[in-house]
Amino acid sequence: MKTIIFSLRCFLLYLFLSIWTSGFGQSYKNLPETWNYAIEISGVLCGYSESNLTSIEKDGKELLSLNDNIVVKLSVLGGGVDMKIVSQYFIDPDTKNPVSIEHIVTTTAEMYASTKIENNVAWFATVKGGEAKETQLPSGVILENSISYPHLMNDFIRGNVKEKSYSVFDDMRGVIATKTYKRIGVETLDLAGKTFQATVLEELNQTLGTTTKLWLNTENSFPLKIDVLGRVIYLADQSVKKKIQTVDLEKMLFAKVNRLISNVTDISYMKAEAKIESAGEWITPEGLNFKGQKFTGTVTNNLIEGVFEIEPERYSGINAPGFPSDFKNETFEKYLYPESLIESDHPDLINEAQKITEGSKDSWEAAVRLSKWVAENIHGAVPGGTSAINTYTTKEGECGSHSRLLAAFCRAVGIPARLSVGCMYTPYLGGSFGQHAWTEVYMGDAGWIAVDATAFEFDFVDAGHIRLGEKTSFNPKEMKIIDYRIGSEKTTEMEVPEQFKDYIGKYLFAERNSVFEILYQDGNLAVNIPGQSVLSLNNPDENGIFYPKMTRQINFSFLKDNKGKINEMKLQQIIPLQKKSESENSDENIPEKIKPILGNYLLTQAQAEFKVFYNDGALFINDPLLNKVVKLPDLNENGMWIDEFNKNEVEFEIKPDGEVIRMIIYSNILMQKQVEL
Repeated sequence: MKTIIFSLRCFLLYLFLSIWTSGFGQSYKNLPETWNYAIEISGVLCGYSESNLTSIEKDGKELLSLNDNIVVKLSVLGGGVDMKIVSQYFIDPDTKNPVSIEHIVTTTAEMYASTKIENNVAWFATVKGGEAKETQLPSGVILENSISYPHLMNDFIRGNVKEKSYSVFDDMRGVIATKTYKRIGVETLDLAGKTFQATVLEELNQTLGTTTKLWLNTENSFPLKIDVLGRVIYLADQSVKKKIQTVDLEKMLFAKVNRLISNVTDISYMKAEAKIESAGEWITPEGLNFKGQKFTGTVTNNLIEGVFEIEPERYSGINAPGFPSDFKNETFEKYLYPESLIESDHPDLINEAQKITEGSKDSWEAAVRLSKWVAENIHGAVPGGTSAINTYTTKEGECGSHSRLLAAFCRAVGIPARLSVGCMYTPYLGGSFGQHAWTEVYMGDAGWIAVDATAFEFDFVDAGHIRLGEKTSFNPKEMKIIDYRIGSEKTTEMEVPEQFKDYIGKYLFAERNSVFEILYQDGNLAVNIPGQSVLSLNNPDENGIFYPKMTRQINFSFLKDNKGKINEMKLQQIIPLQKKSESENSDENIPEKIKPILGNYLLTQAQAEFKVFYNDGALFINDPLLNKVVKLPDLNENGMWIDEFNKNEVEFEIKPDGEVIRMIIYSNILMQKQVEL
């Protein structure tokens, strides 16, 4: 559900990209044709790297071609977020410096980075064939690659240096970073069936805020092992590729706390004690303090320890910039242009954003319209669309996907927009903070205004949001809520209003032998979903349907007996499935109106394919999760297909040109209210 889907992008980037591009090196003599590394997270072997090195001729010069392939299997909230990274280096064998580097990172979308280096100039691009940014490389800048650590070999292994800093070109981000190394000592390691003597160093990347422990072979500086924030990479044999399994990231991305708050969107004040490790950018205490958020404590090498007080003010839109507006300020220039994963120059995004904002009286109204559109049209899913255009096309994503699409929409119509990354309080796990991303839009004199389309907070963020930065990650050690307020009132026990009393109670989900409970909590009705979360509900709409405040993918309605008392609750879950492929059935007897909807549909969360097919005059769905075939005998008055049990409804989303892009299953569950004895 959208209420508990959080951003993985920053976590994955700092975990793998920033680590891997630090280089696995040795002298070039006697290198094997291929070598492997194992990747462990939380003690689970979940990935591997395979590298190979060949000699080629390119532009009349002999170069070394190094290819790295990385596979990592990850999941969170039941969704797979597997990652593949392919890197290629062309290296000058004389200088041991790379002359060309390319990285392609694939999850549900593709992230790209390439660098070409010549005469102390680096040209960096994040789009294939796109415009490259030129960076002058001062004398002494280290150009790292995957097979050479000559600077560390000379200073720390052959020499007696105890601590030293270097300027290093980061070829994943196109910037010059500062890395400081300290010599820890020497250890003996048994890896891949061999014994090695290793020099142990501690690396502090002062740009990304990561502290990494390195074990380098004392004979040639070949990295034998790397440990960063408890994630371990080490030399292994080829058998590692057959041993990997999926690791669940839940414990790494969520911090359970001491308070359960169901009415999250109405949290107006929160005071929380935190111990958080972060990476992705360098964090300072000053950077954690801004309008609406106060931090008291320390930050030591990106370890945050202290107390956050959050009390955001809601922006009314007063004195908002006109629309369209012309922001001519170098400070905001980068927030108006496209970047990797935020393709604000894509024609489809420009056209949609213009259509949504047409007639807006000012930039704030335009931004809120865009935020509302993203909230209502993008379904929560892990893995998400990742990039803005992929999220727009698939209509699904986690919070990073929502936030990048909203940022791209805003930029497409001239409103500066950026991501905020940190954590957000949710009722998940009985109350927890989880890694989260949202969007900030620039509103002139009012400054940056935060909105959260993922949480249906179109024009604000609640006080459960803790902002760490723009490219940070959230790796919690300890979190504790000291105090909070709902609206303007101190949290106290509240008497149940008369109109809600009949809803209160327990409802039996007989098929799973579990009990849902309707409560009155934090000033609203709430539903306790067993083993998952407690969700605060909006008041019923004109049809008597209760929607959770933070999602529209489930809803609740209530039925009454002949005495007018509530005796049953209906839970409806809305499940979108992307069409993956067309049907290969060429049967001429299939009605023309049926043919477009036949094919395979992907349920992203479960990575399961549902097949829709036609047989003997009827439509069927093959459900791989239930391992059964369900017949859809007829359409109802709303144009939805009803299953043979008269329980669930199915509709197909069709574009104006007739293309079917999505199947939506409305799963309906009836629960009997339990009688209190």
